Amino acid sequence: MFERFSTQARHAVQLALSEARALRASRIGAEHLLLGLAHGRSGPAAAALRAAGLEVAGLRELAAAQPDAAPLDADSLALLGIDLDQVRLAAETAFGPGSLDGPARSEPDRRTRARMTSEAKEAMALALRLAQTRGDKEISSGHLLAGIIDQGNNGALRVLTAAEVDPAALRADAIRRMAAAA
Repeated sequence: MFERFSTQARHAVQLALSEARALRASRIGAEHLLLGLAHGRSGPAAAALRAAGLEVAGLRELAAAQPDAAPLDADSLALLGIDLDQVRLAAETAFGPGSLDGPARSEPDRRTRARMTSEAKEAMALALRLAQTRGDKEISSGHLLAGIIDQGNNGALRVLTAAEVDPAALRADAIRRMAAAA
């Protein structure tokens, strides 16, 4: 599939790997693809992101603030008779502060091949499908941005929501820019 990517889209995927490593993520997620696209100096995705007021530094900050997993739901656990505060206190007494917060992020091994999350893979597949549907010869950064947005519930959409950007409007702008460039 990568042979059909434009230079800008291929570069965005490479930058997504760098962003994932910088954020100490073990896998490349849709939010890292979004960051890779935001690095672009040209192309429909970079232009649409800039027009929406989105810059790499701000997006990176929002991506870093996103939780890795769903937090424990104290109210749901209470319905089952489990007091989360008591569990946390017992765990921290036995294992130390923050023991329920999950494993510490470690520096990923740069020699190993980075894997993508299922959301990032699906976003790329949707970008390919959009290019095929439109009859485009290559997958541009605009296709990739649309694929990320079309994927649905992913880290990139959570970042866009935190940035108070309407994903549908952003997608429409990227599609308009692709059409204008054709």
